[in-house]
Amino acid sequence: MGKYKQQLEQELSTYLGVKNTVLFSSCRNTLYTLLLSLKLKKKDEVIIQSFICDSLPMAIEKAGATAIKVEVDPDTFNLSTNLVEKKINNNTKVIIFVHTYGNPTGITEIKALCEKHKLILIEDIAHALGASFNGQLAGTFGDYAVYSLTKQMVNIGGGALLTNNNVYEVKLIRDRNRQKPAWLDYPKRLIASLYETRAFFLSKLVIDYVRKKADLKLANALSPHFYCTDIEAYLALHQLSSIKNKMARRKENYRLLKNILLNDLIVQNINEEAHSSYNYLSLIFPDEEQRDLAVKKHFLFLPPWPGSKISKKIIFIPNNPNFNRKKIDSFAQAYIKSQSLYAEAEEVKLYKSKTNKLRSQNKDCER
Repeated sequence: MGKYKQQLEQELSTYLGVKNTVLFSSCRNTLYTLLLSLKLKKKDEVIIQSFICDSLPMAIEKAGATAIKVEVDPDTFNLSTNLVEKKINNNTKVIIFVHTYGNPTGITEIKALCEKHKLILIEDIAHALGASFNGQLAGTFGDYAVYSLTKQMVNIGGGALLTNNNVYEVKLIRDRNRQKPAWLDYPKRLIASLYETRAFFLSKLVIDYVRKKADLKLANALSPHFYCTDIEAYLALHQLSSIKNKMARRKENYRLLKNILLNDLIVQNINEEAHSSYNYLSLIFPDEEQRDLAVKKHFLFLPPWPGSKISKKIIFIPNNPNFNRKKIDSFAQAYIKSQSLYAEAEEVKLYKSKTNKLRSQNKDCER
């Protein structure tokens, strides 16, 4: 193992106060390997939230288990405890709690459910390293935590498993999947990333063509290699110490956006006892039609998350800690303008409807 990987494993363990950290090529490969080590069967159910990217249920299914999606709480965007409990049965083995956008609200209730029903709790802290609830760090409530080195950091790839449990089986499975040098996978991952973000300098047609040729499925396929590279570990190490400072700046961005829009915007609810990482800024619209109008006018791309009701009304923006007041204000104004455009469009629709009705009545009178 390279020296930077060893150092990163040690520092991540120290950061969360856990005994073991195991590095992987991605967060999804981390979760997949962890689930394999748990030896789940097809009938075994893993409860996850519906508002999530495809990589989570894909990893569960690849590991041989069954993913059970539960609608999220419309205020926190995290698992709804009441809905989760209704889904628990004799086949339920695992609950995965995703700290959506870095929000740990609800984790204690889900932990209590897991203890009550003797279930394994896995925390997805891809957005939430440094976040906490009641002073306890996200990633330390469950039996295991999985982390991505690309969501809060600028990196090529990388993921990590953090736990106080034995990781011998996990390492054994990871080592069996060392098929080729990790850097050979970088071009495909870059193309997949371009497809996901709809890079403005490439047309959708070009990206779709490349995607088909490369046999990419929205960048959600499991990587053929499972090892984090020393380059990825080096990049992560040099950003780990700045996580807290970036969180503070992201929190300020969230506060600014909320204050500017005030009553005009529904934002993600974060419990007073929770300290979120505020990894994304969310804009919630009254309905899908208004959201789509805003997307068409101001934004480039929406990920395909059809499993959740809230996905039809939301736009989320990566919360860059370097955003200034002017940038945050531009997001707010874009939202306000889209609302005005929608109101104007509704007035036009109403006018046309009334006009058509009058014309129809006039024709009836002429007859």
